[in-house]
Amino acid sequence: MSNAVFRIVHMNFDPLNHSTLNDLRRQKWHLPVSAEIREQTERTAELVYDYNHTRPSDSKRLKQLLMHILSPQSEDCTIKQPMTIEYGCNTTVGKDAFINYNVTILDTAEVTIGAHAMIGPNCQLVTVTHPVDDAEMRAGGWEIAHPIAIGDHTWLGAGVIVLPGVSIGQHAVIGAGSIVSKDIPDYAIAMGQPARVVRMPSEASYERSELAAGLPIQGLKSAVRTDDVTQ
Repeated sequence: MSNAVFRIVHMNFDPLNHSTLNDLRRQKWHLPVSAEIREQTERTAELVYDYNHTRPSDSKRLKQLLMHILSPQSEDCTIKQPMTIEYGCNTTVGKDAFINYNVTILDTAEVTIGAHAMIGPNCQLVTVTHPVDDAEMRAGGWEIAHPIAIGDHTWLGAGVIVLPGVSIGQHAVIGAGSIVSKDIPDYAIAMGQPARVVRMPSEASYERSELAAGLPIQGLKSAVRTDDVTQ
């Protein structure tokens, strides 16, 4: 982001009056040029750099960095390296969510990822957009952002792109490579460009029938972790 000093050429107009973090979060057209915005994005960029260059085995350090990158409302989660997050403070991740390699989160507006959600590799969550029809306004640097919400237990396959303003319900599944431009309801299975609901889950299609006899449907939830066992 530029450190330029702005010369006012339009009477009564100061870009800095339209360049606060609140402007971003309130879904207003804004110009991302203020010191407040620059300081936040630069701070996050430094933390993300440290995160991406921390040894994967240093789980304690990774957890500490995530606490400083994400919003204070975030809970214990896993984000595989490398990742890209623009603001960080606008992203809230729920308990036991798993985000795979190379996620990009442009969180100019708020991004909420629910508990136990799974985000596949190379996914993009993009809250910010620019004028589409008005080329002159676009050239002037205006942008606007709309929040993204992903529900509890929802799975985004590899390479999914979620566009500004989209809400995806709980327990939904989005097929790999999909572009999600409209809201997706709870439990829906959706795919395509743009993503459309193709069906709802059916007991007749449950994969549990493929498990060998005696194996628990709950998988890891049925296992006893060795670090939970007292000696």
